[in-house]
Amino acid sequence: MNKIILTLAGLFAPQIVMAAPLPEHSDLLATNTVVAVYEKTVDRPCRHLTSLCPDRCNHAKKLATFRVVVNENYEHPGQYGDDKSEPGSVVYVDMLHDEPGQDESVRKLISELKPGDAVRIRIDHYYVNGDSCKYPVRPVTLIERVEKPANIPPAKDKEPIMDIMPLAR
Repeated sequence: MNKIILTLAGLFAPQIVMAAPLPEHSDLLATNTVVAVYEKTVDRPCRHLTSLCPDRCNHAKKLATFRVVVNENYEHPGQYGDDKSEPGSVVYVDMLHDEPGQDESVRKLISELKPGDAVRIRIDHYYVNGDSCKYPVRPVTLIERVEKPANIPPAKDKEPIMDIMPLAR
């Protein structure tokens, strides 16, 4: 086939952006469903700690921060997994990359939020048991707007630590 035709077809084809599916061998460790208030989006730059930094490492993050108001549902079927998200704690969602098993509409909805908007978020914590590698995955599996709660708890810490393992990378 002609290279020009293929190039033009690629330019005019609809863009389909999908997150990778959740790997086949993954165990559900915990599920947190919380009502949270969107606070802000912060840039966390790469700290240049590996030879891949800064352009091939994926260390830089753009994190949407949410203050947990109430934990509606917490399930912990196994021995390991994330702790229950307590009121006043912070949930981070990476705005640059979709987690495996996360729908692309999650980042779209978060980008439309204004500070103070309330949402219901469900974050599942999986552990992937691949043949060659094992790693945690924390996709946001539900996000929807809700009415803003009357009482928003104060922050647990004055300034949240950005280097902790966020609930949703």
